[in-house]
Amino acid sequence: MKKNRKTNLFSLLVLAILCLAPAFGYSQSKIGHVNTQKVLEQMPDVKAANVQLDTINKTYQAQMKALLDEYQKQQQDLNDPTKKYPDAVLMDKQKAFKALQDRIQAFRDDANSDIQKKQDELMAPIRKKISDAISAVAKDNKADLILDSSQQGVVLYSSDNDDLTEAVMKKLGIK
Repeated sequence: MKKNRKTNLFSLLVLAILCLAPAFGYSQSKIGHVNTQKVLEQMPDVKAANVQLDTINKTYQAQMKALLDEYQKQQQDLNDPTKKYPDAVLMDKQKAFKALQDRIQAFRDDANSDIQKKQDELMAPIRKKISDAISAVAKDNKADLILDSSQQGVVLYSSDNDDLTEAVMKKLGIK
């Protein structure tokens, strides 16, 4: 009975150590945070990318305006009570109007897709730069985990000592 009690006590002690061991390891971890939105807003590369995107967007807007002007013209023509078209002509005009509607929708979809693709293409190297800078700053500061404080709800509280945003901006050459 005495031996069984010692075995149970020993097992309980080993179990307690195993349960507490991870807590000791986590308590020594250093966590920091970076406001990536603030970094992005300050990067000259982002401003240059936005200029390119604005130029592309204006080109698509001009083309869309021309299509919508044609759409309005055809719609007014079809709805004009003073014009009486023979059935065959009216059906042809309605088909042309429907085709224009389809063309406008396809153009809108293609334009949005193209703009998104261009934005991804322009932002990929910028995101890589930021990621590399965050990794370097994390290593310099011996941080085990870096959170993004620009995402609402991700970082609920942190001390100013844990904010590595300025260090990342300095690493990127942003003043």
